[in-house]
Amino acid sequence: MSEPDARTWYWEKTWTDFRSGTTRVRLVYEGGAATATLYDQGAPRTVAAVIAHLPFEIPVVHVAWSGDMVMSTRAYTFDAPQMENAVHLPRPGDLGWDPKFGELTVTYGTAQCRLPSGDNTLVIFGQVGEGLEGLADWCRTRRFEGAGVIRLDRA
Repeated sequence: MSEPDARTWYWEKTWTDFRSGTTRVRLVYEGGAATATLYDQGAPRTVAAVIAHLPFEIPVVHVAWSGDMVMSTRAYTFDAPQMENAVHLPRPGDLGWDPKFGELTVTYGTAQCRLPSGDNTLVIFGQVGEGLEGLADWCRTRRFEGAGVIRLDRA
């Protein structure tokens, strides 16, 4: 086994190692659907808590401070007390949960987790793969057309 690259090991461990899993879910929204992989190996407590609630609907609005992202309009209290990762710059397609406020998020483009009071972090527990482009179009319209609903269910 080779030694980790000293220049990148911390970055990989902190920002990439948690991105592993095999559980598949569908995000169904008006006019389309997308498929995501949950990080059941990288964020096992959060994913187990989300799976325990499936299927459920997530009413969402477009965020005001964080960029290309929608967030739930109600809090989701999952039995996952600690932040299994703390991401400030989510990737397009990331599924997130903020245990401080109970908000679920879907990032569809460039985003930075922010609050009116400053920086924030999310637990990233999954990634949309198939159907991200259509989901992104739908999410983008939330900015001007208002709230929508995403149904999260097993794939």
